[in-house]
Amino acid sequence: MDRQKWGTHIMGPPAVPTTHPDNKKPALWRANEDQRHDFQSQQPYLVYSPVDRPSSNPLDSVAHMFNSWSNRAETIARNVWHNLKTGPSVSEAACGKLKLTAKALTEGGFEPLYKQIFATDPNEQLKKTFACYLSTTTGSVAGTLYLSSTKVAFCSDRPLSFRAPSGQEAWSYYKVAIPLANIGSVNPVVMRENPSERYIQIVTIDGHDFWFMGLINFEKAKHHLLETLSHFRGQPYGGY
Repeated sequence: MDRQKWGTHIMGPPAVPTTHPDNKKPALWRANEDQRHDFQSQQPYLVYSPVDRPSSNPLDSVAHMFNSWSNRAETIARNVWHNLKTGPSVSEAACGKLKLTAKALTEGGFEPLYKQIFATDPNEQLKKTFACYLSTTTGSVAGTLYLSSTKVAFCSDRPLSFRAPSGQEAWSYYKVAIPLANIGSVNPVVMRENPSERYIQIVTIDGHDFWFMGLINFEKAKHHLLETLSHFRGQPYGGY
């Protein structure tokens, strides 16, 4: 099994892809001391929700998260888990997971999950989701990018470890929540020397940046992010 596609299990601050050698790999894929205090003080867009230590299998948490949905979503979760366990490789299994994710989206299954993971406004609506990776100082983090009417958010597929103030190892889902009002720019980046290496950079008005990669449909993700930001600002969308 290709464990590289599980991503890192250690929490690190968001960073440009060049900070860790493993960050570049997802950009080429097409299938799919008080560390916590330091993160919170330097990264205001990170959200922490401590959880129990995960099992040895990093994909168990995926099934656990899906199992908190409605009965219809639980059926999808069982199909996802079966696909991940029986696929000949993680990359092929990821394709199956993404197909089921697309089905869940068309049936409206991601709305309750999104509202369970993140604090939302009463009138906030989830628009799109994209399976992807977040670039960090410890490597790529596999997860889902959520685009709503008020924010761009990201949640890892599994809990990551970090060092708690007590010095003990703790675990948390890696969550990022960026209000649309705080986004300065969304920059699609295609490397000139290697066009197959592609990223979407989000820069905030207070100088933080986040690099997302490994998007199955880069053009679609780029389109929806830029369109949503333009509409939020009350500007015509030029179809960039």
